[in-house]
Amino acid sequence: MRRFRPWQIAAAAAAVALLALLVWFLILRKPAAPSDTTPPPSALVTLTPLRQSAVAELVNAYGVIAGSAAASRTLAAPRAVIVAELLVTPGEPVASGAPLVVLTNTPATVLAYRQTTAAVDFAQSDLARVQRLYDQHLATNDQRATARKTLADAQAAAAAQVAAGAGDGRQTLAAPSAGVVGSVAVKVGDHVAADTPLLTLIASGGLVAQLGVEPTHAGRLAAGQAVALASPFDATRTTQSRLSVVGRQVDPASRLVTVTAPVSGAGLPLGAAVEGHVTVGSHPGYLVPEGSVVHDEGGAHIFTVSGGKAREVSVTAGDVQGVDVEVSGALTAGEPVVVEGAYQLQDGMAVRTRPR
Repeated sequence: MRRFRPWQIAAAAAAVALLALLVWFLILRKPAAPSDTTPPPSALVTLTPLRQSAVAELVNAYGVIAGSAAASRTLAAPRAVIVAELLVTPGEPVASGAPLVVLTNTPATVLAYRQTTAAVDFAQSDLARVQRLYDQHLATNDQRATARKTLADAQAAAAAQVAAGAGDGRQTLAAPSAGVVGSVAVKVGDHVAADTPLLTLIASGGLVAQLGVEPTHAGRLAAGQAVALASPFDATRTTQSRLSVVGRQVDPASRLVTVTAPVSGAGLPLGAAVEGHVTVGSHPGYLVPEGSVVHDEGGAHIFTVSGGKAREVSVTAGDVQGVDVEVSGALTAGEPVVVEGAYQLQDGMAVRTRPR
């Protein structure tokens, strides 16, 4: 049996210890955490300087496009007639002299016309008879005067029938001027009495905006004040006008005070909904684009940028001024305000900017 020398035994023990230490180091040591090189989140935004400007004080009103009383004309049946044809519809533009409605006489109208013409013929014959008797000294001046008056009355009645169109089998009513058909009150086949309204025509340039205003604000309004008019459904249809009439009575149906402004150039049709913003004064304030104001459960706020980070600022939003809105709060004129990208921001979030 071979005997190991002491130095060999010591070398083997050292090797075993070294191997055990290496295994322990590899198995039991915790791996080092990898270095976090992910950059913090940031948002790409567009900035604009906070503007301080004169802010218009507005009174809001809502209503419809209608025809002014001065420009509206009602066409009525000149006699008892039957509506044979309707040639227009409400809202239709018409030229001066354009045919609107075709009428025919009722049987009663035909009878009345024949009676008046027969009365004229009889009065003429009777006057001739009385004149012959008068020439023969068989009739008095009073009898001749009575016969003349009877003829004159019959002729006047016949002239009235002719003026009303009773002598025509068919009569076409035409537009007295260019304009828009406001309303049609009858339909084909209707039998209508004399002086019954048939339709309403609004002359060109006679459209107005009839607006309702809260009674608490009506006291600040006066004729001549500027008003911006627009369609609530199409922001491109706008026009500038001035109040022409400011009512001083609350409408019992709407509970609003009616104000009126002429409309031109907006392309708004008769009966269209319209909103108006009446300028009643101004005051200094801050203006930002509407897209800058963020509304959430905490209220309204905007974001300014300082040191490359967003700063949330609570504000109170006021009236809309065109594409801008008035805001008030802890603000400084000229500080950069986020316009595009505001809804993705949080307070303290890093931002990257792009030119507007």
